[in-house]
Amino acid sequence: MRRVAERLGTGAASLYAHVSGREELLELVFDALVGQVRLEEPDPARWREQVHRMLRDLRDILASHTDAALAGLGRVPTAPQTLAAAEVLTATLRAGGLTDRVIALGFDQLILYVSAAAYEAGLYRRTDPAEIERYFAGVHAFFASLPPARYPVLAAIAPDMTGADGDDRFRFGLDVLLGGLEAASAAELARR
Repeated sequence: MRRVAERLGTGAASLYAHVSGREELLELVFDALVGQVRLEEPDPARWREQVHRMLRDLRDILASHTDAALAGLGRVPTAPQTLAAAEVLTATLRAGGLTDRVIALGFDQLILYVSAAAYEAGLYRRTDPAEIERYFAGVHAFFASLPPARYPVLAAIAPDMTGADGDDRFRFGLDVLLGGLEAASAAELARR
């Protein structure tokens, strides 16, 4: 709070008069960051593309504010811009034909995934690129050197495990989540 007050050019006491503490400040920052995501009218023909774009944009915005990304974990949206974005995202999922129950439970999983991915990406942004490159080169070498007799599956999948970049991994995760939500909706509709 002191650092934020210094950046704002005000005293910490003045900031505390408006914000009760770090948690409320993070929630306010999170809401402001979510407000930067471009929202568009849900389109049933493009719903997956729209979800991907909104959540990729949210991840990228939150990644530049690592601590604020944590505010997306374990919180129910109640702030104005977060509610507006939640409404558009859930309406887009509904436009994709997902059932209301799946939308309600899936929305939570999507936000948890994006917040965690943003936090991880933010950690990498704060690290020297040369150090990151050395780290991942070491990870690649480690998995490539696993003895196949002892770790047959890990040795076989090592190139796939260590070859994807952050964007590929994020896109894959969203595809898996959305595919799972579609399957859960189809199963729910089949039971009716």
